[in-house]
Amino acid sequence: MSHPFPRPARETVAAACACVLAFVLDAGVVSRSGVGAAVLAGGVLALGAVAVALSAYRSGRTWQVCALCVAVAVLSSLTTALVGHTVSQRTPGWTELLGLLGLLCVVCRYGQRWPLVLSVVPLFVAVTRLEDRAPGLTELPLIGSVHRLFTLPAVGCILLGGYLRTEDGRRRAAAERVRQSERLDLARDLHDHVSHHVTAVVVLAQAGEQIAGRSPETVREVFTDIERSGQEGLVAMGRMVRLLRDAGGGGAPAPATPVMTTVEELVRRFPGPGQHAWLDVADGTDGAAWSPQVARSVERVVQEGLTNIRKHARTATTVHVALGTEEDRLVVRVRNDAAGQQRGRARFRHSGFGLLGLSERVAELGGELTSGPMPEGGWELAASLPLR
Repeated sequence: MSHPFPRPARETVAAACACVLAFVLDAGVVSRSGVGAAVLAGGVLALGAVAVALSAYRSGRTWQVCALCVAVAVLSSLTTALVGHTVSQRTPGWTELLGLLGLLCVVCRYGQRWPLVLSVVPLFVAVTRLEDRAPGLTELPLIGSVHRLFTLPAVGCILLGGYLRTEDGRRRAAAERVRQSERLDLARDLHDHVSHHVTAVVVLAQAGEQIAGRSPETVREVFTDIERSGQEGLVAMGRMVRLLRDAGGGGAPAPATPVMTTVEELVRRFPGPGQHAWLDVADGTDGAAWSPQVARSVERVVQEGLTNIRKHARTATTVHVALGTEEDRLVVRVRNDAAGQQRGRARFRHSGFGLLGLSERVAELGGELTSGPMPEGGWELAASLPLR
């Protein structure tokens, strides 16, 4: 099956038409001599240099472009001197003018500091000297009253290149902000999802180690839970890999699970040996009315709170998750009754990334996140999120 050629951009077509028209004008009026051929050859060389410069900048060859610009400018100045010492033309070389102006614009847009300066100066001189090739231009109405006529387009192309350079910088900065935001989201999701399941596997394995000699039946249940948590972790990791690979977002979105269902499932699966967990949802708290951002944040708060209890609250026997509203804000609380740490080896190190990412997520919605001990004992993680 044959593939059609891509359609060129309108700007490319317009530039090509302008170059062809300029070349036809030059070819129609230059003298039939070696000088005229030099004028035409200089125009073709200047236009070709623009294409070569664009290609070189894409591959990072800045100094090669500088050398090319200097060579083109020197050849243009030599051609101008040749015309001045032999016979003046009826054209300054419109094709060559377009090429030199194009080089000025490209260099000012993509060039680095010193290569840019070393390129712009000879190109600017070459453009301003083109006027010397056609003394007849001074006899034209309006144009004849403008001193150093070709200085204006040269300055205009330098300014245009600088403007495009500024816009490129703004677009790169905006793209970097978007990429940074995406990286933060992925880092949060990686911690929230994968860390949650890995933590469950580690906790169950450590529990199995302690009860292996006392209750073989319980150990069998523990291994079943370990397998289930591992499978869920693999599913979460596969979902994140798909998000990374499908950068274009062309795939069909995964079906969304209601936030209340997800929270209930997290609480139901949480309790380990000797633990009890329950969920309280205040009257009038409707998860279906929340925005996707609020619903996602609620799920992450509950998940992070339960994960931290597994990691660090070894003496917790009861865990209480509460969802309610206070005025126009949604309040999520995850509490445990851990009175202190048991003796023995530490299960996990405090990375700090979980609460940091959660604080950023809540703050983006205009909410507040707090974490600390309760007066009556135990620990509480609480988030307050605006509903509007």
